[in-house]
Amino acid sequence: MVKKENLEPKTSKTKENNDIPIEMDEEEKSMEESSETPLSNILSTLKDKQEEFGRMLSDYTSLNKKALVDVIEINDSIIVKADLPRLKKEDIEIAISEDSIDIYAEFEEEHVDKDVNYIQRERSFGKISRSVTLPSKVKIKEAEGTFENSVLTIKIPKLEKETLKLKIE
Repeated sequence: MVKKENLEPKTSKTKENNDIPIEMDEEEKSMEESSETPLSNILSTLKDKQEEFGRMLSDYTSLNKKALVDVIEINDSIIVKADLPRLKKEDIEIAISEDSIDIYAEFEEEHVDKDVNYIQRERSFGKISRSVTLPSKVKIKEAEGTFENSVLTIKIPKLEKETLKLKIE
């Protein structure tokens, strides 16, 4: 038995509320069925670009809230260098454990007249923190640090691995 489908043409309403049949060609039918119209493609592309821009903006702003850090391993030590511009050494706190270093600092907002009209303002203020995992365990009590020209340098001796030569009897 063959099923009958509703094959009535699409209709459109006019001001007088009369139904007028509209014929659709094959291209329009296929576009309607696939729901992939040129407009939906444009809107999808715009949405993707907006999300990409949001991620880039987020990366930029979060970069300003983190200290840029280099971790260097030499034979007997680990050296950590962090860029901390506009800070004084009194503004910096450091916590060291066997396998990580945490750096905390706070940028104070500059006090300016209320009459000042910023044309562009990019320098951030507020708290920053950075945690760095070290490549090997260190002797925390022997750590040394300096802060010169806005660069924090921390040098920590590595913990020697204990080895035992076992005599087999």
